[in-house]
Amino acid sequence: MKDPKKIAFTMLALFGLLILFHCFVIAGWISPKSVWGERVQSDQDLIHVELASISMLFLYAMIVMAKVNIIDMDWIKPLAQLGLWMMAIYFVITSVTNAMGDTNLERFLFAPVALVLAILTVRLALIKTNHPPARDTI
Repeated sequence: MKDPKKIAFTMLALFGLLILFHCFVIAGWISPKSVWGERVQSDQDLIHVELASISMLFLYAMIVMAKVNIIDMDWIKPLAQLGLWMMAIYFVITSVTNAMGDTNLERFLFAPVALVLAILTVRLALIKTNHPPARDTI
């Protein structure tokens, strides 16, 4: 995949599915033990880690959208490239830790998803995108 918008939309779709998954965990439709094992001890801790995960996914989506000019946020554009490389490192680490996870869900679903996101993130980071010229404000 070489088209930056196709890469971005693929990543955004995966982020959306992951956000939906985390919402299902919060709602109790998916057992937190299948994701977090015994590491989350209380419902309050579960809410905190799930909301942190959802927040990170929204931040990642903003970085991806800024990179391919889907959103016009001048303040984030200089950070988008750095953000993509940080995301790539995060997804590589996540794929390795999920591959060594305690549950089949981590090993066989989330490790490959994280690896795909790592590859797509690196690919997007390597593509030069043309940012439209800054608009003059009067």
